[in-house]
Amino acid sequence: MRPNNIHCFLWKIVGEDEQILSHCGKKTQMVFAISGFLFFVLFFLGILSYRYVFNGIFKIPTISWLLAFIWAIIIFNIYKLNLSTLSPNKPKYNTGYVISLFIRIVFMILVGITLVKPLEALMFKGSLSEGLSKVIAEKIENSSEKSNRYFDVQIASVEEELAQLSQQTNTGRISIGNEKFDFLNEKKQMLLNEKGRTLSETHDLFSPSNLFFIGLLVFNTENPWVWIFTLGFLVIFLLPLFLKFSISPRSKYDEDRITLQRQIVLEEYGKFKLLYPNFLGNFSESQIVWEENYKDAPFNTQRKLYTIELGKEGDFLNQIHGL
Repeated sequence: MRPNNIHCFLWKIVGEDEQILSHCGKKTQMVFAISGFLFFVLFFLGILSYRYVFNGIFKIPTISWLLAFIWAIIIFNIYKLNLSTLSPNKPKYNTGYVISLFIRIVFMILVGITLVKPLEALMFKGSLSEGLSKVIAEKIENSSEKSNRYFDVQIASVEEELAQLSQQTNTGRISIGNEKFDFLNEKKQMLLNEKGRTLSETHDLFSPSNLFFIGLLVFNTENPWVWIFTLGFLVIFLLPLFLKFSISPRSKYDEDRITLQRQIVLEEYGKFKLLYPNFLGNFSESQIVWEENYKDAPFNTQRKLYTIELGKEGDFLNQIHGL
């Protein structure tokens, strides 16, 4: 079936070879077209999600789009690398392959969670803002209470000292100038100013941008039902992987892919043997021999068997004595 331009575009997005898929059946072409469409949609959802994160942290609406776009490209290139280099249709699933597949799936799940959680917060922004407001109010209250307690003790100490000094002066027990009173009044005013500044800094410290991730945690803690949405999204996020596993190992897609990969390896290996002497200085090609120790070079799965012929003991002694 001859593919249309849309299918070719979707195949390239998901990292598949148009040269191979153009000769495959309609079903195989459609499977990878769906994978490409999902990848395309997820990429733009990723931009929205990461933009919400960057804007929530830095409060820079315009630049947040650029940062989100760059970050989405990085994340989805890694996602595509895991997807395009995956070979699900193997004759035997050995331990190494299963471990590698498990690590890839776990990594893709983690990537999916980093994408879906901000997206959930964006969709349910009202609930997130409510939870974040509670966190901010609680932290401001706790911090303000500690600050007020400290400054109230210091101010009370100064006021007590002023009262004692005034009483002693009025009863004539001591006679001092106004310098001591001025000093204590200035100290009291300084403490009052410091108290007000500390309270203001506390409100700035616990701003929504500084507590953005705490707000996400509170939102997910107080709304456990949202994990159902997360699970559904992760299934869609991993769907291109499942679709690739649905291709039969005996399909034309796999046969053509293996043939093309084998051809590329053999062509590059032939070029390497041809150019090999040029990298070893002033030796002629007749002086340099590329030794192949495997029957199926360059795949190197069948080692050649060498038969070593040993001489007789008499021949060895004759060689030593020069006979």
